Amino acid sequence: MASDIVTSTKLPIKTKSNLIEQVFETILRTGEAGIFQTELCKVFSLDSRDGSRLVSNLEKRDLISREKMLYHGRWTYKVVVKKSMEVAEFIKKPIEIASVEGAPCFGCTYQHLCSSEDETSQYSPEKCRWIEEWVLLGLSRAATLPQQNPES
Repeated sequence: MASDIVTSTKLPIKTKSNLIEQVFETILRTGEAGIFQTELCKVFSLDSRDGSRLVSNLEKRDLISREKMLYHGRWTYKVVVKKSMEVAEFIKKPIEIASVEGAPCFGCTYQHLCSSEDETSQYSPEKCRWIEEWVLLGLSRAATLPQQNPES
């Protein structure tokens, strides 16, 4: 089954977030076939309780779905990656430093008050004139750069 797809190379895991990321990548590699939760526990040397908590964490983040199934005479969950925007966001490549260089947020006096979630706050990225100026400056710089020809 899907466990054949997973290589059982056990890498040293330093943090919980690193483990969660590695488990998610393993589930992602199994594709639509998915993988049984018990197989994940074996691959990552987890007991069933820790494996369940870890998979539950991914499920709460809406990255995977679980379906209860009978596997080798025992009840377990088949874990499959969800096709969603959250998954697309999770597997995006890291941000390039150059893309946030000079952003006003890092030195902003009001950073601790700024929130995109609190609609009543006078400090939010949507209302910030400094962010607007920074973005417009970046756009004007990009417009003045010579266009690169990919064929050359």
